[in-house]
Amino acid sequence: MKLFWETRSDENHVLMTTIILCLLQTPSIMDNKFVILFTLIMLMVTNISFTALYYSVESLQIFVVSEWNKHILQPKPKAQYHETCKPHDQLVFIKTHKTGSTTLQLIVQIYGYFHNSSFVFNAANPLAGHIKYIEININKVLPPVNVAKGAYTEYMNNFDMSAGHFKYNLRDPAHQFESAFMFFGHAKQSDRSTEVQINTWLNASKHGDRFLDNNQMLDLGLPAKDFRNHSAVMLHIQKLSREFDLMLLNEYFDESLLLLRKLMCWSFDDILYIKQNARTNASRSQPLSESTKDKIRNYNVADTSLYEYFNQTFWKKIAAYGPSFNRDLQYFKNKQTILYNFCIENTMSERINKKVALTLYNTPSNTTDYCNLMANNQRNTFERLWNRQQK
Repeated sequence: MKLFWETRSDENHVLMTTIILCLLQTPSIMDNKFVILFTLIMLMVTNISFTALYYSVESLQIFVVSEWNKHILQPKPKAQYHETCKPHDQLVFIKTHKTGSTTLQLIVQIYGYFHNSSFVFNAANPLAGHIKYIEININKVLPPVNVAKGAYTEYMNNFDMSAGHFKYNLRDPAHQFESAFMFFGHAKQSDRSTEVQINTWLNASKHGDRFLDNNQMLDLGLPAKDFRNHSAVMLHIQKLSREFDLMLLNEYFDESLLLLRKLMCWSFDDILYIKQNARTNASRSQPLSESTKDKIRNYNVADTSLYEYFNQTFWKKIAAYGPSFNRDLQYFKNKQTILYNFCIENTMSERINKKVALTLYNTPSNTTDYCNLMANNQRNTFERLWNRQQK
């Protein structure tokens, strides 16, 4: 059995070294930190050099591959952290359409699953638990974990998270529009390109699709009548800026997750992901021309103002992160690659309409539960959370 070791530097650069340490005869030896430390000392004595080593669960990432079982260690719910801060377990995530939000939702739900968190789920929606556009009433949500149904006075102090369609995660309006146009079936099988069909739709006098008309601002509470009222749009954006601690950008997803990790004092393991609800390469249309992108942004003028505002604040947060940002980003990307290689055996596709197929993942037959949660769609994790709170 092969044991792999990762190290990272405390300097302004990254040392990502993967070394085959030894052949182990039994998985139980992995739990013996003294054996691991002794092995490291022996390796260093034999001229295998390292920079600074962190002795914590986060940076001492151990992955095991055997001939009979591919295995990735599950993240420990109470892992050690480099920072002196205390991890936050309470979070509200506002999910917007076609902005990479299903992947982010799964990150939040997996974190909640391993930390025994209670989610705000619509009791009348067992398929997804979405709240959508309804007034939240305490008797319409599932009770928290270990709280009896109907004990409403205990509900509010025991919820930890919401990660459904309350309706947050922003995307360039041009990219979001193209994705929604394909996903919701507007692109037809035709000799005309997707770009031509998009321009035809934009030139029509009537549109009538809420997913294509400033949908991100609609999801975030701006009435449709105010989409083209610049003063109302900016007032709403300023309100959102006061209410939310962080707006993530789909185009910079990994960078966004680093900001989320720092804000929540989570570990790198807590933000690992395998992309969900993503189109196959064959389903992706040719890149849109800049003129068509500009036309989409002009049509989605409220979404454009929203994205431009938070794009500016996003890079200010990156600058405030500190000099370790690029080092941490590369470290995280390396961990992502390791996770994918260990959890995913191959991919397949599932067609949702004539033009779009989504990527699905196959894990090894003897894989871990953690890999299954990561790879097998958000639905699997949601069902576990739902069933736990429904008891």
